[in-house]
Amino acid sequence: IRPSYVLSGAAMRVAFNDSDVEEYLRLATKVSREHPVVVSKFIYNAKELEVDGVSDGEDVVICSIIEHVELAGTHSGDATMVIPPQTLRETVVDKVKKYTEKIAKALHIKGPFNIQYLSKGDEVYVIECNLRASRSAPFSSKATGYPLVPIAAKVMLGRKLSELGALKKPTIFHVAVKAPVFSFVRLKGADPRLGVEMTSTGEVACLDYEYPDAFIKAILASNLNIPKPPSAILLSIADEFKEDAVPLAAGFLSLGYTVYATPGTYSYLKKRGINDVIPLPKLSEGSNAILDLIEKGVIKMVINAPSERIPISVDDGFVIRRTAVEFLVPVLVRLKTAHALMESLTKNVSRKLKPRSLNELFHSSKMAELV
Repeated sequence: IRPSYVLSGAAMRVAFNDSDVEEYLRLATKVSREHPVVVSKFIYNAKELEVDGVSDGEDVVICSIIEHVELAGTHSGDATMVIPPQTLRETVVDKVKKYTEKIAKALHIKGPFNIQYLSKGDEVYVIECNLRASRSAPFSSKATGYPLVPIAAKVMLGRKLSELGALKKPTIFHVAVKAPVFSFVRLKGADPRLGVEMTSTGEVACLDYEYPDAFIKAILASNLNIPKPPSAILLSIADEFKEDAVPLAAGFLSLGYTVYATPGTYSYLKKRGINDVIPLPKLSEGSNAILDLIEKGVIKMVINAPSERIPISVDDGFVIRRTAVEFLVPVLVRLKTAHALMESLTKNVSRKLKPRSLNELFHSSKMAELV
């Protein structure tokens, strides 16, 4: 449910039952009284991706296909993004290219555009098409070497992509990752959780030849201090995500980390054969053990995946997340991001990150001549 003509997903919500619908409709109509409220189906556990491109009304160039690391439900401004896609099926990529060209030509676009998609299995759905450059345009340009904005500006003034020599973008041999930057530590009482309403205040992008290297660089550049083994990590996972936490816990344990867990998460992991996790009592049961370990610097990272439903009152998860933020402890609230970090750390155990210059990465690119 979302109001029309608002920025950054303001007052946008995902409704899970009738009472949610009533509450969120009231909120949406307050934010945008003069325009209709948009109600659309939310596809659970879907991948989100988007395309930045340019068209002159005849030819269409896809500058980039961007895969979101997080599943649908995280605002694109808060998402961790990767170019080129790392986990999308080839059939999905082919459909996205086909749909993008058809949409751009049908709308007679002359300039830049951005199309957001969902994919689940082999199905691809269009979320929206923006007839403008999106916030991802600078990232796409930097990642691919294709000067999207200068070319789009010339196209809007009547030039053709063919006469600009801009019908092909360069083939890249590296990976680019964009990570969001948050300011929760400066916003007293703000809940560091992600949803369909944008909360980030900045972003960083890093490039390398391999995805794990680019991902870790982006996470570090976003001011998240990744702890080293045998540092302690806390897992506190909502019921709907507990199965996904099993390989996550096993992965961090195999890397040498100490893993703590809240009671429900601990019990689930133990039933699934993960026996080296240390249980901690709930805050709501009167214990401050979790908060004490965060404040004393014992727990160096918190992975807290809350339920998609936003709680009406303050819960344990909020207190844990907020305490971690105030003591500058990294907090990850999406398991896909946590999995990507764990897998990247696993692949980087025996090697060090290396600085890469843009000249090195784009040594074969000729696109600079277009500007």
